[in-house]
Amino acid sequence: MAYLVTGATGFIGRFLVPELLKRGADIHVLVRPGEDSVLRFNRCLRGWNAGDRVRAVRGDLNAPGVGVDPSWIAAHRGSIEHVFHLAGGLDAIAPGGGTRRVTDLAAQLEAGLLHHISTVQIAGDREQVFTEDMLEVGQFLARPYQRAMLEAEHAVRDQDRVPWRIYRPSIVIGDSHTGEIDRIDGPYYFFRILRMAAQLPRILPVVAPKLGDTNMVPVDYVVRALDHIAHRPGGGGTTYHLTDPREQSVAEVFNLFADEAGAPHLMEVMPKQTLDMTLRVPGMGWALRQVGVPMDVIEHSQFTCHFDSRQTQAALAGTDIKVPPLVGYASIIWKYWIENWV
Repeated sequence: MAYLVTGATGFIGRFLVPELLKRGADIHVLVRPGEDSVLRFNRCLRGWNAGDRVRAVRGDLNAPGVGVDPSWIAAHRGSIEHVFHLAGGLDAIAPGGGTRRVTDLAAQLEAGLLHHISTVQIAGDREQVFTEDMLEVGQFLARPYQRAMLEAEHAVRDQDRVPWRIYRPSIVIGDSHTGEIDRIDGPYYFFRILRMAAQLPRILPVVAPKLGDTNMVPVDYVVRALDHIAHRPGGGGTTYHLTDPREQSVAEVFNLFADEAGAPHLMEVMPKQTLDMTLRVPGMGWALRQVGVPMDVIEHSQFTCHFDSRQTQAALAGTDIKVPPLVGYASIIWKYWIENWV
């Protein structure tokens, strides 16, 4: 058994590869041509400490045939049991069917299963419940990234040459044991504001509009769940939400990290429409950028629906793979950010 992984040097990929290495198989990693991509792969390779069990395969999702040498495909046909496609997000940056090309490559390799990493963000503005079996249910997708990821799912589902499984993580944050991250994204943009707010008296709450609900999972949960579900016997055709089954508001999360920063708590006393109107005020985007917060982070750090994850919970039944409560590791996330990114 061997693996082929796209996006192995990304955030989830860097943690997934060591999990796969525990299974004793060789791992082939798609590496784009170019000095930066090669250097990033070599840095990860040293961290994985895998010897010659992780091997680079020259390829490019934007090239015909994913840019992989036909002789390599011929030599490995029938030996790749699992293809993990973690680089689907690149479709939003360079549209043109990168995920569809990966499905073609998996078919040429006669792979056993194609595992596609999507996102719960394809739920868009859906309200109430978004189940694992839902795809297009009339939701509005405001961002190119959301639309690209929906199209990527279609590319996987529309082909019948390779059995597939699709995984939709929610907002992925650092390792719950170490806090490790490799980039600043999502809720981390607000950490700088919290450090600034720490100068205010803690006894005075910060009045804010209602911010809605969010959903966050640590990267170690995501990769352990992904690894376990991917290796379950049976065919494909199933989607799994890698989400926290507990509902949590943006304000609750903000206040957990406010405690770590020594900052005042948020108190939601204004209607949600107040936030929408505030974000449309001329110059607000500029002001937020000055403190390091992109506008779309605020707009898309919350969800309007609950993500049903019954299929995931059933697949993980009998294991110790569960989403840990954020209250138990928020201090670890904060400490790692302070020590490595400030």
